[in-house]
Amino acid sequence: MSDDDTVGFGRPPKQSQWTKGQSGNPRGRPKSRVEHVIDAARILAQPVEARGPDGATIRLEAVEAAYLSLCKNGLKGHKISLLEAIRIMLELGPALRDAEQDQKATRDRVLEAFERMGVNLSSGSSPRD
Repeated sequence: MSDDDTVGFGRPPKQSQWTKGQSGNPRGRPKSRVEHVIDAARILAQPVEARGPDGATIRLEAVEAAYLSLCKNGLKGHKISLLEAIRIMLELGPALRDAEQDQKATRDRVLEAFERMGVNLSSGSSPRD
């Protein structure tokens, strides 16, 4: 046996060695949980086409279309869908309301700052609600 054919630690047999250019991990590193969530969010943010009540085609985000479908199934008598739609509404409703109030407060602060600087923003309609 020559020195090139020695087998041992760090020297696998020639027939079991990878060929040149072959990866030791062909499928790559598995995706983490965060990457799966990011992929799901990207998919759910894409627009989809749906039919409105009048038959016209409308564009919605996928998450909106999924929630609409959940609500429709619930109204048709599917109790689990109805309970899930209500749970989502009760969970997200206060958060959306808080975010809307925060936006309104920020808008009011910016408008007040402009008024203190002497900038007149009242060109016809008032931007405040």
